[in-house]
Amino acid sequence: MRTGRILIVAFLVPLLLVGCGRKGSPVLPVLVEPSPPVDLQAQVQRRVVILTWTRPATNVDGTALKMKNLDAFRISRRQQEPQTSALPVIATVKADQPANAVVSGNRYAFTDEKVEVGARYAYQVESVNRRGIIGPPSSEATVLVTIEIEAPSGLRAESGERTIRLSWSAPTRRADGSALTGIRGYNIYRGVKPGRYDPRPVNKEPLPATEFHDADLVNDQTYYYVMRAVENQEPPWQEGLQSAEVSAVPVDLTPPAPPRGVRAVPGPGAVVALSWEPNRESDLLGYLVYRSDGPNRRPRLLIATPFAAPALYDRSVRPGNSYIYTVTAVDASSRRNESAPSDEIEVSVP
Repeated sequence: MRTGRILIVAFLVPLLLVGCGRKGSPVLPVLVEPSPPVDLQAQVQRRVVILTWTRPATNVDGTALKMKNLDAFRISRRQQEPQTSALPVIATVKADQPANAVVSGNRYAFTDEKVEVGARYAYQVESVNRRGIIGPPSSEATVLVTIEIEAPSGLRAESGERTIRLSWSAPTRRADGSALTGIRGYNIYRGVKPGRYDPRPVNKEPLPATEFHDADLVNDQTYYYVMRAVENQEPPWQEGLQSAEVSAVPVDLTPPAPPRGVRAVPGPGAVVALSWEPNRESDLLGYLVYRSDGPNRRPRLLIATPFAAPALYDRSVRPGNSYIYTVTAVDASSRRNESAPSDEIEVSVP
């Protein structure tokens, strides 16, 4: 038995010597830190603080930070007024499908409800990767928790062509009824579904007036709007209570041009062949043809619905009579805008 132990030891010693004989120090794995979140902002809404930030796309060393390698975000908060030096972690938000935050694309939104009116807070957010490595903190976002400005009242939306005009009345007090000394302006939020709006306002800067024209819209698309008053002078904007929602639909108000080059040729067998130059409008639906039986007779529509071809055979004429024709063009908008009539053309049926 003793001889067997000696043989095992004799076998292991050379192996250990080989391992210990390698030159250099052991190589430690590289621990790559994730970059901090981008564009951290803090806003007060209904006496809570809404934190928003953008998920980082890279690590600190510049390499790509893929979603599968990102685990969570750590939110820290320090009270500035009254002053406290500590910046403790108050929440952790999972990067993928968090239960305590809302995600829109790469943008995260977290609500901090444990705040006090009159206190000023500073926030930072850190990224944590799947290995548990915590990256450097983001820049600080500070906010003063105040009693909100009441919502603007009387918000109205009026439709135009590819535009919607919004108007409202300015708030005069805070939500608790106390006096309001002044505001910075207004932010307007737009969406294409009720109750769902883009998180960023339509306007780049708070609007100083109580009227706004939202332009370059899509005709026949319903748009929904809400707005809030802005209190502070510099971003991130501290907003008041949200207005009631309004909606409007921009409409096409421009009719096609009147058809040109209308010709009317009588044919054998009591028929008139009508033709004209095709209109070039991209939203053209078709044409309508009107006929009167004399100069003082009211024109009547030959076909009730617009038709696409720039030609028509009128087989309801009678030999020996004269007729006056005009043609209009109709677009495909919800209003079915109709052009002015073409030049009149008179024809006698032999």
